[in-house]
Amino acid sequence: MSEQIGGFSRNTDGESLLGGSALKSLLSPQITTPAYFYDLSGIFKRVSQIKAAFGDAPHLIAYAIKANSAASIVKTVIEAGGGVDAVSGGELQLALACGAQSRDVVLSGVAKRDDEIRLALEKDIQALQAESVEELQRIAQIAELTSQVARVSFRINPSVEIDSHAHIATGHDKAKFGISRRDWNAAFAKIKQSPFLQLVGISTHVGSMLKTPASYLRSAKVVCEVAQHAQAEGHQLEYVDFGGGFGIDYGDGPADPPHHFAAEALGILKTEGLGHLKLVVEPGRSIVGPYGALVAQVIQTKVSGARRWAMIDAGMNDLLRPALYGAPHRIEPLSQQPQGEESFRVVGPVCESTDDFGDHDLCEDPDYVVIRDAGAYAFTMASEYNARPLPDEVFIRDGKIVHHSPSPGIDSWLAARLKA
Repeated sequence: MSEQIGGFSRNTDGESLLGGSALKSLLSPQITTPAYFYDLSGIFKRVSQIKAAFGDAPHLIAYAIKANSAASIVKTVIEAGGGVDAVSGGELQLALACGAQSRDVVLSGVAKRDDEIRLALEKDIQALQAESVEELQRIAQIAELTSQVARVSFRINPSVEIDSHAHIATGHDKAKFGISRRDWNAAFAKIKQSPFLQLVGISTHVGSMLKTPASYLRSAKVVCEVAQHAQAEGHQLEYVDFGGGFGIDYGDGPADPPHHFAAEALGILKTEGLGHLKLVVEPGRSIVGPYGALVAQVIQTKVSGARRWAMIDAGMNDLLRPALYGAPHRIEPLSQQPQGEESFRVVGPVCESTDDFGDHDLCEDPDYVVIRDAGAYAFTMASEYNARPLPDEVFIRDGKIVHHSPSPGIDSWLAARLKA
């Protein structure tokens, strides 16, 4: 298991660093907390590391843009040689606006609107990843109306259970995702029936937070079986897509790095006699998660019986994962090492009991805290609940701030609500 490149660390004085820069030194009157900080250099190196694992084999690293849709990050992924896995028309437009080549983009999602399907056809992307026989029928009808042949992939449900939170396990029989085994023949029949459909790929996504490749490889073998059947039926496949879901260490134990998953997946593809096909992988969290940190100010502490509370200016509206999934995030003092003896219950300002980040060791009188591994599924899930504006975003490259996206502030929220 290789050492992570970049991301969060501490110097000998105990100061929190991101991408080698002291986070405390990056705070200024222009940057208000809560604020997300991102290490673009680390993200670039992470994508480059995955690419290197493929060697000369045809491949596409389709970044799951839903993990973090900041243009500065999307452009960094593309500059490093990645493409995009989009799950909406908006994400597709963002990917193309950030410089992604159309054939480096796939569009997934169980309920694509007609306008999103038309957009994908117009932009001639790598493929529409169809998740049901009924969706194939809709794609065929829209393609016929626009006199186009739709490039499609079957996103199959491999019936593979994984050890993960129920909300992020997507490859089992009760999930809404993918074409189930009993419908595979009907899907192939639909392709044969319509001159407006071209089957170019077989894909899947088994779920998220995979710490080792075992479940990933089980689903990959199912994809290979379906791809072999498709080729035997005469379909000229261009790629197979094994999905993403590579986990990271949130403080609960290390995960195999994404380039290990890529190398193992490539091995399966060659073993199954499909090495001539392009291999698509869809990492999201593993590319950006470790390279983001949320800095928050401690508004006050409170003692209530035997419990001590630290009340911070970041809430579940800024970082929803703990409330939504019970997800852990390491929370530490910004400028000192955790002392190991000053335990606080860290909570936010939102008027909900679920606005709770758990127990963490802080220093005696903390002024700021850093919430680690907050690069993925954090700002993208943020809201303005309780009239709390979206947080700042700060982007670092080579230790320096290269872009600051300020909070829209409370006035923007107030103006919009007064117009509603």
